[in-house]
Amino acid sequence: MSVERLPERAYVGVEMEVSLERLPHVVGEGFDRVAELLAAHGVAPRGAVIRYIAARPDATFDIEVGHLVDPADLGGSPIEPDVLPEGEYSIARHTGPYSRLAEVTRRLMASWDEAGVAPVSARTTTGDDYASWYELYVDMPTQGPEGPEGSVEVCVLVEPA
Repeated sequence: MSVERLPERAYVGVEMEVSLERLPHVVGEGFDRVAELLAAHGVAPRGAVIRYIAARPDATFDIEVGHLVDPADLGGSPIEPDVLPEGEYSIARHTGPYSRLAEVTRRLMASWDEAGVAPVSARTTTGDDYASWYELYVDMPTQGPEGPEGSVEVCVLVEPA
């Protein structure tokens, strides 16, 4: 776990409402839809992203699934990117089965008190949520003994506690 300053990152995503149980079964479709949209405009994706927007009381999440892009590559296309803001992020890096990301995330959250940071919150339609929380899938996934695996960075925008 570390706290690092990250630059602003542009991405193109599609919105989804999912439970944590369904998430692994539906995000591939979202990644594919955005990759096809980008390819149709000659734009190369620069890493897969799942951005967590809001947690709902019924244990579902509003997320955006997509890919990082270079905004300059979008010139002349109708695609408008969203932005992951610049700032100080608490980051957990994981290489291995995606099925272990929940545990990686729990350890990241548990590290905040000791690191003296707190997540930045934002007002959403469901109440206060995290201002910027995302998973960056650094590599194309491979199939391992426990299912899909690869390198992932879990990034949460933080401020001093």
